[in-house]
Amino acid sequence: MIPKVVIHNSISLDGSTTGFEANIEVHYKILSSYQPDAMIVGSNTAKTGTQFFCEKIPPEEESDFKKPEIQPDDPRAYWLIADSRGILEGLMHVFRRSEFSKDVIVLVSEKTPEAYINYLKERNYDFIQTGADRVNIRQALEIANEKYGFELVVSDSGGILNSILLEQDLVEEISLILTPEIVGKNGTNLFRNLEKSGIQLGLLKNEIVEKKYVRLVYRVLKK
Repeated sequence: MIPKVVIHNSISLDGSTTGFEANIEVHYKILSSYQPDAMIVGSNTAKTGTQFFCEKIPPEEESDFKKPEIQPDDPRAYWLIADSRGILEGLMHVFRRSEFSKDVIVLVSEKTPEAYINYLKERNYDFIQTGADRVNIRQALEIANEKYGFELVVSDSGGILNSILLEQDLVEEISLILTPEIVGKNGTNLFRNLEKSGIQLGLLKNEIVEKKYVRLVYRVLKK
């Protein structure tokens, strides 16, 4: 069984995810209202996001090698981070320390470097290994449902992972926060990697947030 997947993102009026200052408070307030079991993030987005947690990467401490103690009533989501190339080696403790995360589960492939797998094992990170070269996202979500009971996963990522989720027909809902700014030609389109065309959407909600932002929520119509 595959969990319900929701794409949530803040974009400019012309559909860019970069080149403007998103309202992080609004973004995560709305995301948390979904009360997801897990958030799924691509490695590039995660690496870029370290700047929101710390100005300089701190050295690892002994506590970073241990799983955090999780209380049964902890409302935070797990983070599913897709990182088949191991680019987050040396950074994972930043996410484990985050006040917004229960802990991190890493999605890797058969081609993930053995040194990175050992890095994860030494620090007691759970990981899901699927796919020959790249992570098989569908299988990874199925395993996450079976092993951890995840029923709702929200994608808080960029164009690459979100395009994969749409390509594989895994998305049920898209939540967008429109920022009143036009980035222009230097922008990075949210679905720039999407090759599939003709994806039909049904509007579920439109609302003004804090007198400045517009939130649009769509249901992905299945053919």
